[in-house]
Amino acid sequence: MKSNKLIIIILALFLVACNDVLIENPRDIMNPSQFFNSDAEAKGAVDGIYSRGINFAFNSATTSNFGYLSNQGTDISRPSGGRESSYPYIVYTLSSAEDGNMRESWATFYRTIADANLVIARVEASKAKITTNGYNQSVGQAKFLRAYFYWLLTNYWGDVPMWLNELDINEVTKLPRTPIAEIRNQMVLDLNDAASKLPSSYQGVDLGRTSKWAAMMLLTKVYMAQGDWINAKTSVGKIINESPHKLMSDYGKIFGNANEYNIENIWEIDATLDLNPSLRASWFTPRATDMPKLKATAVNYTFTGYGMLTSTNEFIASFDAADKRIPFYNLNGVYDDPTGTGNYNHWVPFSFRYVAKFIDFGSPRNNSGLNAIVYRLADAYLMYAEAENELNGPTVEAYAKINSIRDRAFGNDPAKRLSGLTKEGFRQAIMNENKWELGFEFNRRWDLKRWGKLGEAVQSVAATNPIGAANFKPYHVLFPIPFQEVILNPALKQNPGY
Repeated sequence: MKSNKLIIIILALFLVACNDVLIENPRDIMNPSQFFNSDAEAKGAVDGIYSRGINFAFNSATTSNFGYLSNQGTDISRPSGGRESSYPYIVYTLSSAEDGNMRESWATFYRTIADANLVIARVEASKAKITTNGYNQSVGQAKFLRAYFYWLLTNYWGDVPMWLNELDINEVTKLPRTPIAEIRNQMVLDLNDAASKLPSSYQGVDLGRTSKWAAMMLLTKVYMAQGDWINAKTSVGKIINESPHKLMSDYGKIFGNANEYNIENIWEIDATLDLNPSLRASWFTPRATDMPKLKATAVNYTFTGYGMLTSTNEFIASFDAADKRIPFYNLNGVYDDPTGTGNYNHWVPFSFRYVAKFIDFGSPRNNSGLNAIVYRLADAYLMYAEAENELNGPTVEAYAKINSIRDRAFGNDPAKRLSGLTKEGFRQAIMNENKWELGFEFNRRWDLKRWGKLGEAVQSVAATNPIGAANFKPYHVLFPIPFQEVILNPALKQNPGY
């Protein structure tokens, strides 16, 4: 989608205008001209959903977006510069009135769902003017995106209001919280339908759209959150056995601008330098104020980032020393040229451990073309191993999947393959492999929460985050509903503890 970004940005304005109509007018007086007259119009409306919601959730500077919150306040991540106490969700002091960014997330997630509802309804109403392929792709992507944003909402807040139609704003602000079980059952319906409609892959300007396999990845995650191990194993097994995706042989070749849309990656958030840039690389890039010993002559590196996501010492210490993945989480120094003679031979250690796999060296702050990887096949292998273990214990199938990941990490060393574990031991091995393989890839907080291990993880990094470890309570697995939303909608009830 890189070469189509200007069109997407313009078309996003179309959905904003449609949303104004949604807010101001009942559905029964909408002008027929607002429906779609061609595949191109329907496709453009879907592009607007991506532009509004996906860019915010994955690429914005807001510290309550999905990229930050899936890692911070866990066992793997910390900000540089000792700034933990500045972020309530890291030290677990968040209240309903404390962080306006949380309300921005709530509002953006729901606006995106409203956009998806609009597209689904109007494509259905315009079916006679749209080809079968155009209908399937538009509805399939819109249903995936609606499910994805309900996934975010339920991960953040648990029970939340759910609606599936175009509604007047006065109706929306009276909706009570829907039980999470009901929301996720609806997500299963949406994702199965999306998977049946979406293509297996895309080419050219359509790269970056959600495919059948992205829908099935999210479907598997919903099944696992429901404890439905049979369906989880079935759906993720189809990804492994029927999709075009394969494991890359080299872990390092998964990441970086030169390796975008490789065979392992199932869904990436597309970014284009200058036109539709990603801010995400700047979260990981070191900031100059944390580098007092580094001379300005280190032109090969631009430390213009925020350093908001760095590895905890405990995370790095948890690795086997032979694990080839360590350098991608542990950029801990650089060769400098203090004399300015062009000889970069002076090693300057860093005070923090930077996540090299998501740094776009040389890119300006908040302006990177590096895509964000949301789903890749290694995640599917680990989910399959987990589901199989929960159903049948650590079988040959379960070992085969986790050891495929470990073989890559340890250069096919037979001594590093797992065997002889109990069901509980294998479960713990999955939890560990998950953080080593998928660290900082939008999973950690939500997996820890699903396993009932978030509090334990926070305690494990008490040396790094003592305030968070002291403050964490069981109710912190959910965030507080923004205070302003509770005031606007009396039908909402605040989460316990806040």
